Amino acid sequence: MSVYQKSKGSILFKLIIVALIAVLIYVLYEPFQIREREDGFRRESRARMTNIRTAQLQHINEFGRYAPSMDTLIAFVNKEISTGALTIEAFKPLVFSPFVSESLYYSPKSHLPYVMTSIDTTVIKKYLLECPDGYGSIGSLTDDSRINKASWE
Repeated sequence: MSVYQKSKGSILFKLIIVALIAVLIYVLYEPFQIREREDGFRRESRARMTNIRTAQLQHINEFGRYAPSMDTLIAFVNKEISTGALTIEAFKPLVFSPFVSESLYYSPKSHLPYVMTSIDTTVIKKYLLECPDGYGSIGSLTDDSRINKASWE
């Protein structure tokens, strides 16, 4: 008789243990992937919002008021880039793709448009840019000290 004995047990129990180990690894790894993906969306959205702020500052320097809509702002950016008055290097690089002016329209996570409101009827011109996915805002319509300031800065 040998000192080493073949382990006894059902093959079914062995398969169940292997399956439970696989589920445990998946349960531990999946939240990490979700956090990484969410962090990427947040960084991309904030880069786009920073680029919108850059475009708004160029717009107010040229016309004395903020752009009233995203369509107006995008058309302004396209015109300024095509005439050479503004370069792509003036904008912050994006996380997922190179900068294109059309990327300023939508939030990367939900593809909903950014919400922009501007007031140019007061002495101090103001605008508020909000992310539809809740990644922050730039500016304020009520607080003069928050003009062009991002909520995450």
